[in-house]
Amino acid sequence: MAVALVGGAFLSASVQTLMDKLASKEFQVYITNKKLNVSLLRQLETTLLAFQAVLDDAEVKQINNLVVKQWLHELKDAILDVEDLLNQISYDSLRCKMENTQAETITNQV
Repeated sequence: MAVALVGGAFLSASVQTLMDKLASKEFQVYITNKKLNVSLLRQLETTLLAFQAVLDDAEVKQINNLVVKQWLHELKDAILDVEDLLNQISYDSLRCKMENTQAETITNQV
């Protein structure tokens, strides 16, 4: 039972981390600079908020329901994939920022 609660706490924390990354200024700037659809990002944030409520309920139900427990296990894998994707986007954003800073420095030196 304690393992189930710890696993559920991991998922809740992971979803919160995803929401924090999506709301970060760096991520917002990256989305804008890449001319990606900002309204889809807003929809994703709204979906994650609703999802958090479902996740909280599922964490309680997994103790007595093996199907819910399996769903949470599969969800954990999906969340890890999303975290990897957002980490890659963060890395790309930082790389672009560093390249721009270096280009500006070279231009200023010339």
